Amino acid sequence: MLESLFGSISKERVLAYLFSNEEGYARGIAAFFDANLRSIQLQLDNLEAGGVLVSRMEGRTRLYSLNPRWPFREALQHLIERMLAFY
Repeated sequence: MLESLFGSISKERVLAYLFSNEEGYARGIAAFFDANLRSIQLQLDNLEAGGVLVSRMEGRTRLYSLNPRWPFREALQHLIERMLAFY
């Protein structure tokens, strides 16, 4: 739905998943959407590099979540809420 705004369907999926579940890992997100793991990993890396996401290690798994200190977090959350309402 917002693929043209976010640049890819994988990025839209990552953001929707993390908004809905608060945190997640690459393989879990890819499995949920039956998506290509590498494309999900690339988007997670890009979003983290841009400050939109933060990650932490839990055992051998890297968990991602929305960055609470990112200045546009609230605006992004409202946008994703509206997007999910259309699904």
